[in-house]
Amino acid sequence: MNRRKFLSHSAWMASAAVLAPRFVRADDPMRKLNIAVIGANGKGASDTKNIALDHNVVALVDVDTKRLDDAMKSYQKSVEKNPKASTPKTFTDFRKMFDTMAKDIDAVIVSTPDHTHYAAAVWALKNKKHICVQKPLTNTIWEARELHRLAKEAGVVTQMGNQGRTMEGQRSVKEWVEQGIIGTLKEVRLWTNRPIWPQGPLTIKTDVKVPEVLNWDLWQGQHPERPYFEFENVGRDGKAAITSIHPFKWRGWWDYGSGALGDMGCHVMDCTFNLLGRPVPTKVDVESGTINAMCAPLWSKLVYHIPASAKYAAMTVSWHDGVKDGKPNKPERDSRIPEEIFNKASSGMMLIGTNGVIMDAEAYCGNPKIYPAEVAEAAKKRIDAGTINKTESRSPKAGNPQLEWAHCIVNSQTPSSNFDYAVPLTEFVQLGNLAIRSGQSIQWDSAAMKVTNVEAANAFIKRPSYRAGWI
Repeated sequence: MNRRKFLSHSAWMASAAVLAPRFVRADDPMRKLNIAVIGANGKGASDTKNIALDHNVVALVDVDTKRLDDAMKSYQKSVEKNPKASTPKTFTDFRKMFDTMAKDIDAVIVSTPDHTHYAAAVWALKNKKHICVQKPLTNTIWEARELHRLAKEAGVVTQMGNQGRTMEGQRSVKEWVEQGIIGTLKEVRLWTNRPIWPQGPLTIKTDVKVPEVLNWDLWQGQHPERPYFEFENVGRDGKAAITSIHPFKWRGWWDYGSGALGDMGCHVMDCTFNLLGRPVPTKVDVESGTINAMCAPLWSKLVYHIPASAKYAAMTVSWHDGVKDGKPNKPERDSRIPEEIFNKASSGMMLIGTNGVIMDAEAYCGNPKIYPAEVAEAAKKRIDAGTINKTESRSPKAGNPQLEWAHCIVNSQTPSSNFDYAVPLTEFVQLGNLAIRSGQSIQWDSAAMKVTNVEAANAFIKRPSYRAGWI
């Protein structure tokens, strides 16, 4: 399907049958999928490695030619022991990839900077391709809901790249809490050491040349065109530095990323979100560093007010990020957790119960621990005796969301973080950014997709405009 046809509704309807997704049976000798990776270096390189030995990588896309070359070298190294490995075609524009070889692609991984997740995913879904998108799924709530709608229309297998959702730890925690290991759950506290990139008060410098290897126009994607820029920022050490927005340093900019929350929220909040039954908060309170129209603040604290459910009383889920007054902005330690252990945890979660607390000292809930010692020992006895029921289904590819997704395509199964789950999780995360950007507590009407008490916050639910030819 070429670009003109893509933009034509009538041609799209006529070609829908031709573009039907290819579901491969487990006993199909052609069970290896043909996969394209958009955003091939950085996180894309590890996403490619996650899947390269089991399936055919047929295309790599990156707007930076040097990073595209590096991505190809990384791929070749990962498959050097496989003489039958495919040789991917390379592109700098994913639209041209779809124009020229859509018929040769079964599935697409999107690992671009966050602001182009939506456009790349739209092209994949309208070409009826199975899709795995890195977290956060999108930078706006409206985009996330649109991708959900398009994915249902396309009838494809979807996944978001939050690896903790595939791990054993999340499932164990849910079983422990629901079966009373820590008594009654009363509160959750979450935190991250992000941002580890520049954000906060920044000064733009536009009198700089675009790097020769970078196609700046393509990097901007669906976002309205602006001149290439670098920026001056003051780091945690108090020293000023000039920084390029590409690669990686885009995360703090609202136009391209969504700050510490966007980077780590879909990881750190994931276990809690699943445990509490995918809640919709009634209110989100906020404190933060200086609010900047361009960039996320240096630190923030959020308190999500979670309504009562069939399993739990109403409670709060708090989020802390960044550095405040020269110190890591972390929540108060529960007294049952040893101070030394808590102090070493740069990111993590505390699930606080009446009899004990579960803590994981990293983002994915891959290694949860129970405190205090006597509660942990009692839990171990129950686990060893087999009296903790395994109520949660396990991932067929724990720790590898890309490979789990591909396995589910081949075997007609449902991935752990499919869009039915990933879209409301992304929305839960991005509600925090609505509060941060408005600088006020917000109240959310999910059905209307609207903040009811702070009109200014509604400006951030959807991007104001998109460039022609991208969606």
